[in-house]
This record gives sequence, structure tokens and C-alpha cells, in this order.
Amino acid sequence: MLVREILEATKGTLLSGREDDIIEGFTQDSRQAKEGMMYIPLKGENHDGHDFIASAFDNGASAIITEKEVNYPDKNVILVKDTLKALGDMARYVRIHSHAIVVGITGSVGKTSTKDMIYSVVSEHFKCLKTLGNYNNHIGLPLTILRYKDEEAMVIEMGMNHLGEIDYLTNIALPDVAAITNVGTAHIGEVGSRENILKAKMEITHGLKKDGVLVINHDNDMLSTVKEDGFTLKGIGIDDQADLMARDVILNEDSSSFKIEVENKLYDVHVPVAGKHFVYNALVAIQVGLSLGESIEECIHGVEHFELTKKRADLIEVKNGMKVFDGTYNANLDSMIASIDVLSAYKERKVAILGDMLELGEYEEELHREVGKHLVEKNIDLTLAVGEASEYIIDEVKKAGRNGYHFKNKEEMIKAMHELLNENDVILVKASNGMGLKEVVDDLKGE
Repeated sequence: MLVREILEATKGTLLSGREDDIIEGFTQDSRQAKEGMMYIPLKGENHDGHDFIASAFDNGASAIITEKEVNYPDKNVILVKDTLKALGDMARYVRIHSHAIVVGITGSVGKTSTKDMIYSVVSEHFKCLKTLGNYNNHIGLPLTILRYKDEEAMVIEMGMNHLGEIDYLTNIALPDVAAITNVGTAHIGEVGSRENILKAKMEITHGLKKDGVLVINHDNDMLSTVKEDGFTLKGIGIDDQADLMARDVILNEDSSSFKIEVENKLYDVHVPVAGKHFVYNALVAIQVGLSLGESIEECIHGVEHFELTKKRADLIEVKNGMKVFDGTYNANLDSMIASIDVLSAYKERKVAILGDMLELGEYEEELHREVGKHLVEKNIDLTLAVGEASEYIIDEVKKAGRNGYHFKNKEEMIKAMHELLNENDVILVKASNGMGLKEVVDDLKGE
């Protein structure tokens, strides 16, 4: 990106430097600044990136945008009113002037894994760029688009905590095709209701190209109410009638398979990871690929060869033949249910070690009780839980006459865990990141 283009995008003022210089990369972290890169100082709760401008230049940065007038006559320095807005403006400029197809993804759960699967499918036909990790917010999304070089497609993830956030992101990314994986209960404490979560997720259509395609999970009770509104709607499903349906679904311990019918012909699909939720992800990815003009064979090949970003619920083999699913990165009702479903497919004794799902507001008791009921329904043999809200989980487990233990703190739980676990147990450890249950996984791994 030329300095001249950055000035055009941000309406900034060049304090020093040359308009014809090329900027080869962007970072908001002064420690990652290198020669040819632009440093973007952002203001956070505890730090102001402007305090690290000198450090960024010491590390090799060639340019900055800044809200404060600074004197670096041998560097490209662009003065703007708001560096965060300028970051978004630069990304939108790159998006508009690129020739890439953009796929936007959002949903209450499964965004990152669906993104990875869509990327695998789209990469069968197009040179493709994708969101790294979960760089899906007002900082990560623009930085993702600013990585664009000469790709033919971009697969962009959009996250949210509040109404209005996806509206901002989609108007930067301007997707040709958008996908909503589901509408669950993540962030219900902040937005107030599932109806508001649907409203927030549907904001992705605000930036959708005219006559673009929206792919939804039609089995989801909220998404099944969506109607076409200036876009083409494509539904996928297992349980309900949809444009693309999975038939004869088989869920194995480490994979799943199903059949789909496209243009009156049946095709077999193998998904290399376990869980019904990955069947839905595969259907979304295939429908996105078809919407971009890919062949069904390309779509299926992409699904069968996809790789997850740092598998968030990786199965780890630990001592005494035990296997552990590490789901400590995050938790909401939908991801809890999906993880319990995966656990239930195992033949060995099944153990759930759980902590609170945070930020649920007035829905806290109801949703934790839902988890408890699902543990009972799926015949999980033993449940250990820590956290105030997790008492509701154990209450439901015990009401059904199943084995469940609640602990006041992690230390008590870890101590009891050694007495309660058996050889060859399959164990799910899951909670919101703030509960710190990574310590439990580390203990099981002997670390």
C-alpha cells in the first residue's frame, strides 16, 4: 500500500515522508514492527500505543499513523484524528480496491472452525487469505484485510460482544457471501435476549454486496425465521428441510460422515473431526463453495482435507491411558452441548470437569441447568464442577441420581480429581477462560 493511498483512505496529513513510499505491512504491536512496516498506535484501557512510537521506530518501522504530532523527519508520519478509525478506513480502502471475493462468517459458536473449513474449500479453487486465529474484532479484522497481497479470495471472521459491532466490521469487509453458523446464548448477558443476538448476527448483511448470498443453519430455531431481504438465502441442515441437507449422518469417535444430494446426485462426505457440529460446519462450507461457483467435487475435497486452527478441543493422551479434551479456551451453552456430545460418543468411562460459563447475566441459572440436563441425557458417568454457577449443573446431575461433585475452588477439585478418576477415562475439561481450568489440564498432563 502506498503512503499516498493511506492518505486518501484516512484523510490524514503527511507530517514527514514521501507519498510514493510503499508500506509492506501493518502492526499495532511496536515489538513486531519491522523495516517497511507501519506502526499503528492504539489507545487501550491501560496503555496508549503512542507511548511506544520511539520503540517501533527503533525496531525498524518505516511509518506511523498518529493522533499526536511527532517529529521524525526521516520517517513517514501521518497525522489522523483517530488511529482506530484510520485502521478500519485503510482496511476498507484495501477491500474496495482489491479484486478478491470476500466471505464473511459469524455465529454464536463455531466461527473459527467453520472459517477453517470454508478456507479449505475456497482454497481448492482460489488463492485465499483467512483470519488468523480469532482475529475477529475491530482491530483483528482490519489487520487481516491489510495482509492482502494478490489473493483471489478472503475468508473473514467477525465476532461480537454487543449490538453494532458486526455492523462496523461488515462495512469494512463488504462480503460477497456471508455465513451465520448459529444463534445461541454467547453474550446473552450483554445483549439481553436471543432475539437481540439474532439481530446482532444479522448485521453481517448490512455490508453484504447487493444480491449477495447469506448461508444459514436452517436447523437453528432463530435462523430458521430469517427471510430473504435484498440477498439470496441458502439454508443448510440435518433435521429440517433446507437447500443443502445431510443424510445418513454417522458420528464416530474421531470423524463423521454423511451424504448430500446436489443436482439429483448423491455424494459421500467424510469430515476428519468428531462431532455433529462439524457436520453443520461442513455443510456451511460446501454451500459457500457452491455459491462461489466451485464444483461439488472441489467442495468435498476441501472439507475432507481441512485442518483446524490450534484445535481448541484437542484430544490429549495423558498418564494411565486417560484422554483429555481441552476446552478451557471458552464456553457458552452451545459449545458446552457440542463438547458433551463429542464426549458421549466414546465407549470408555466419560468424565466432565466443568467450570462456570461467564457473562450470562439473568440467564445464568437457566443455562447452567441446561448443561446439567444434557450431561444426564448423554449418560456422562461422572461430573466435577467448580464455580458458583456450576452448582446448578451439579444440582441437575444429582437430581437424576448421577455422580456429581461440586467444589469451592480449583485446588479442592484437583485434589479430589486424583481420587475419583480411573485408568482409561475420557475427560472433558471445559469452562470460560476466566475460570482458569487450564490448571486442571496441566495437572492431568503432569505439568
